[in-house]
Amino acid sequence: MDGRTILDLVRPFTLLAPAVGSLAGALAAHAATGVPVDALTVGLGVVAALAATGASNAWNQAFDAEIDAVNKPERPVPSGRASVASALRLGHALAVLALALAFVASIPFGACVAIGVAATWMYSAPPWRTKASLVGALLTIAIPRGYLVPVAGWSLVVSPFEVSDPWALGAIAFLFVLGAAATKDFADVEGDRAHGCRTLPVVWGLGPAARFIAPFLVLPFVLFPLGAWLGWLHAPLVSWCVLAAVLLALGLVAAISLVRDPEALARGGTAHPAWRAMYLLLLGIHVGSAIVYVV
Repeated sequence: MDGRTILDLVRPFTLLAPAVGSLAGALAAHAATGVPVDALTVGLGVVAALAATGASNAWNQAFDAEIDAVNKPERPVPSGRASVASALRLGHALAVLALALAFVASIPFGACVAIGVAATWMYSAPPWRTKASLVGALLTIAIPRGYLVPVAGWSLVVSPFEVSDPWALGAIAFLFVLGAAATKDFADVEGDRAHGCRTLPVVWGLGPAARFIAPFLVLPFVLFPLGAWLGWLHAPLVSWCVLAAVLLALGLVAAISLVRDPEALARGGTAHPAWRAMYLLLLGIHVGSAIVYVV
């Protein structure tokens, strides 16, 4: 495979949130606890996050070759630029690299990455293939891509079991991803339905699916000030209120856009501005949280 094909298999844009989330979690842990940051450890963690996400993407394209032939024929496997076997080999190699680097960085971080790698394999690979299940698919995306990211980043600096902050941040990211993850399925209805994948837009239709997703793009951000008020997040309440207000406003714009015209997302898929706005909101959760602790 050439370099362009490898990049298309790992999908670089999707690598950004886990890597940024891990780095942001480490910075938040340092600012909250005063424990120094070891640059090598954090660097290993970020590379491990990149590799683990790349493995997930390569595996998914290998196991979804028939679906992608309908929905995304330009992708490497259905277009003939890569074989199923070569996509699997790339995924295996990246997963091994991710696990090796993660456990060198720290045992808790390695455990988070291992759970994430296992969940993303279960999402795509038989006999589990949770992608075919409505609830299973959302959970096996939201746990590794949402809940575990802040916890993993925190564990690059200090044990995440000493304070509630990483778990509270993870819960907020989990709820956001639990809803937002389904937006990627809007453009794949034809292929998913033909191959028995019960995604949200397949089961409910585009309009009802959009209305179900919309609250997840807004309401999780209310938990920032609530968590601070309850003592689960240890930074000034006013800072969490500012972050919540910014993300609420952006999330509301994305939610309104989605509900008004879900067919536009179905036509544009992950290239559509609404989907990109939701991905940037996920980055905003991680970066914004770090800024609250650091500043």
